[in-house]
Amino acid sequence: MIYTIALVIHILISVALVLVILAQTSKGGLDANLGGAAVNVFGGSGASKFLRKWTQILGVIFVVSCLFLAFQVSKAPNKPTGAAQKMKFDEGKQTEAAKPAPAEKTTPAPAPNGE
Repeated sequence: MIYTIALVIHILISVALVLVILAQTSKGGLDANLGGAAVNVFGGSGASKFLRKWTQILGVIFVVSCLFLAFQVSKAPNKPTGAAQKMKFDEGKQTEAAKPAPAEKTTPAPAPNGE
């Protein structure tokens, strides 16, 4: 449950980081495609400082989120799912088929009285 919540938060952080990086002024960033809208909102140099600061913040949060998810995965019990589970099931069927059938117990026939 906590892994799912952390994964959703991690995806949101990733999307926000990509958008902040693309919004920075460069030769083909999102700011240039919007006609310099960030310059109009934040002022001439305010946008670059603001976006640079948020890029650093989101970058650190992204790394912390990656480490948290890695620890969550390492603590998870080793339960095979999907293809791994099917492969284990198939291996079990193969080993059962390869086993020899148990030998039937036979009782010796009684010896005839004349011998």
